Amino acid sequence: MKTGRMPIFIIAEAGVNHNGSLERALELIDAAAEAGADAVKFQTFTAEGLACRNAKKAVYQEETTGAELSQYDMLAALELDEEAHNTLIARCGALGITFLSSPFDLASIDLLSRLGLELFKIPSGEITNLPYLRKIGALGRRVVLSTGMSEMPEIEAALDVLVSAGTGKDNIVLLH
Repeated sequence: MKTGRMPIFIIAEAGVNHNGSLERALELIDAAAEAGADAVKFQTFTAEGLACRNAKKAVYQEETTGAELSQYDMLAALELDEEAHNTLIARCGALGITFLSSPFDLASIDLLSRLGLELFKIPSGEITNLPYLRKIGALGRRVVLSTGMSEMPEIEAALDVLVSAGTGKDNIVLLH
């Protein structure tokens, strides 16, 4: 167990608030840097990896985005491709802020790894997704693991999977 003070690391949550617009995503980075954040975090996914083509939206999604598009179509409109990721990473580098993104499927883990991300933020909804955890753990990179409403056995199991796959305990930070 480490003792002493660790520096505070502020992460601005951009998520999918860019609404599929690269210009808006760049504005979110600019705002995060101007506010003094250390990092800005997006979400990386493919609609194909998350939803069936005919999946219906949740009620709250219909209330905020309308019922015209399916869940799949809504997600597809929010995807950022590899070129967009490269543009966002470059903007972060120019402004001295760290680019982060939470992958939501296995292909997105591969993409972020190819792009050289040294820190992977695991969303709480993936804490029981063992193939996902194994894939990230095998990268041996730093990990921030959100625990959300998980119970201790789920958190312990996720840590065991990450460590047994290759990520050292010293490279894992838990969020609660």
